[in-house]
Amino acid sequence: MNREGIVKQITELAIPILTSEHLELVDVELKKEGHGQVLRFMIDREGGVDLDTCSKASELLGDMLEMEDIVISSYNLEVCSPGIERPLKKPKDFSKFIGSKIYAKTITKTHHRKHFTGILRAATKETFTVECDDITVQIAYKVVSKAHLVVDLDL
Repeated sequence: MNREGIVKQITELAIPILTSEHLELVDVELKKEGHGQVLRFMIDREGGVDLDTCSKASELLGDMLEMEDIVISSYNLEVCSPGIERPLKKPKDFSKFIGSKIYAKTITKTHHRKHFTGILRAATKETFTVECDDITVQIAYKVVSKAHLVVDLDL
């Protein structure tokens, strides 16, 4: 099974486990880092997550992975908070953060560019709208390669 298939299968198994602990699965990554692979789960909940929460989730997810035996090669399991520049992956993520500053990168050019940093103004099931550089752009999720919140340090 390819990397994408492994991540999809792991995601489907992890969601009910984390939901039972009142946690949201923000993202799952399986990538080569250094001399090995890292399987990273980003989790969150209202009010954020602490080290104890990540530790408990790590135990639960580790047990599930051991039982299911999905990942063929060796890996390091990492469970963490999405951080202050939280990734935006699903339409509900975009809806939750309307009014926030975001960064989005697209695979194809939209309005003659691929990089957008601005205020998230709207989100539907298919698109989101970002206001940046005195223009308002509607972008389809299917052309987004990366999107995350942006911390504005100029407060």
